[in-house]
Amino acid sequence: AEGACVVIADLDGDKASDAAADIAGTDVAVGVGADVTDEGAIAAAIARAALAFGGVDLVVNNAGLSQSKPLVETTAADWDLQHDVMAKGSFLVSREAAKLMIAQGIGGDIVYIVSKNAVFAGPKNIAYSATKADQAHQVRLLAAELGEHGIRVNGVNPDGVVRGSGIFSGGWGAQRAAVYGVKEEELGQYYAGRTLLKKEVLPESVADAVYALVGPDLGLTTGVHLPVDSGNPQGFLR
Repeated sequence: AEGACVVIADLDGDKASDAAADIAGTDVAVGVGADVTDEGAIAAAIARAALAFGGVDLVVNNAGLSQSKPLVETTAADWDLQHDVMAKGSFLVSREAAKLMIAQGIGGDIVYIVSKNAVFAGPKNIAYSATKADQAHQVRLLAAELGEHGIRVNGVNPDGVVRGSGIFSGGWGAQRAAVYGVKEEELGQYYAGRTLLKKEVLPESVADAVYALVGPDLGLTTGVHLPVDSGNPQGFLR
């Protein structure tokens, strides 16, 4: 909507292409299949983006999955999967993007979609929240390192985005609803009810925050996390 050309990467290449087609034609949006845990796949996706549109100016780390289990039921495989996709995956995506941005010599933006859970300690959520905390510190570390190249690195910390979320519809919603003792269909309302503004966080709420960070008005901002949680005191930075 703001005039960007878009490359959508997804583990399912067909879904990525379908999503791109929903935006516009291939002169504006393309989809690529990529596993964020695969170094070669990420390098190929970045190269495809550069080939399609002449370079890369902005990368959003948004790949993720969620598991909600008590500590004693969390397996090493659960831990590894969670960290491979989000902590390792965002590291690999950022590394490959930074290589190209440095070579381009015109700066750029890297944005991490992190989570309120990067700072809030809730029950039965060890693997997910720990990897979100990892991502949160990647933002600070990369901002410190890449600033000399004009590359800004920032994060967005949403509360639970229930509507339009593949994560929530894939079982995470039912798990979190059970933790909080509410019906799954009431989870969005439950999250909204514990906030100061009493409003549900939607996908477009997160998209608007990304644009605020990379748009023309915050050009001197890097290394920060922008809460998008309708005012949830549990996520206050402290």
